[in-house]
Amino acid sequence: MSYSDALCEEIREGGRRYGEKPIDTVYVGGGTPALAGERALEKIVRALDESFRLDIEEFTVELNPDDDNPYGTLKDLGANRISIGVQSTSDEVLRAAARRHDASSAIRELGKADKFFDNVSADIMLGLPYQTVSSATESVLNVIPYVKHVSAYMLKLSEGVPMTAALKRGEYTLPDEDSVVDMYNAVYAELAAHGFARYEISNFALPGYESKHNLKYWRREEYLGFGAAAHSQIGDSRYANPASVADYVAGKRFGFGSAERERVSREEEIFEYIMLGLRTAEGIDVAAIGKRFGFDFCERYSAALARLDGLLVRDGDRLRIADDKLLLESAVALEFM
Repeated sequence: MSYSDALCEEIREGGRRYGEKPIDTVYVGGGTPALAGERALEKIVRALDESFRLDIEEFTVELNPDDDNPYGTLKDLGANRISIGVQSTSDEVLRAAARRHDASSAIRELGKADKFFDNVSADIMLGLPYQTVSSATESVLNVIPYVKHVSAYMLKLSEGVPMTAALKRGEYTLPDEDSVVDMYNAVYAELAAHGFARYEISNFALPGYESKHNLKYWRREEYLGFGAAAHSQIGDSRYANPASVADYVAGKRFGFGSAERERVSREEEIFEYIMLGLRTAEGIDVAAIGKRFGFDFCERYSAALARLDGLLVRDGDRLRIADDKLLLESAVALEFM
């Protein structure tokens, strides 16, 4: 069985289990769905359409700049948002990050996407080797003419990736933490000057172009994930498909009820609502959280709120981190653990 056949099979089985749930956003991710080929993409979209109650408001496809991306086909299939992994428009930085594309191909791909889609997003990484405040800002200025949304993520390395191995071999070093914060603040200022509002720590959009799909994660709503390494969240449980394609094709899949399952405790759920919500500009609704879990938020967290005086802003029932303190989100959230 091919991977795309296994994916369509899981989608259909998932539809038998959860098909009553209305679906208004779809995100086809992983960076390289174009490599599956147009016929496979058509099969996947058909499986979704046959298995779920679709009322799509946002259909995002994530793409790489160096792939042969079928924009016309994607639009015909119903996609209305494209996210492209630009990372940087400095060739020196891209080479060090082991990216296959160069700056000119990234800009060229954004231009192609912009001709087909009104809603294009670009991913920019901060803290890459050889990156400076100037080159990070220049990357943002280079993508702004083509996009309505920018994700500016700070680099987090994990074991088993080429960049981590190269760092251990001493081939290059990364910018220090203060430099990365300076990059972030410069990028934030440039995006704000061009009308992009920060609606989550790493995400900026022109009015009306916030990612509806990603907001569901930060609001801790339910979602279904299909494919190798996909995750789902239903009720008090999270599910994770295996990253191994062989294991996935062999039948270990969420849609078949055989994915890894983790039950989320009440205390974990409360903390996740707070932690995820505080990443956003809208913050958290303390009255809604209190009502959902049966407690008075301000009474339960009085000590934490006192310690965080000056970092938080209260507006009616909404509580958020002050704009100039948002990078302290992790430390702030821990006060509620």
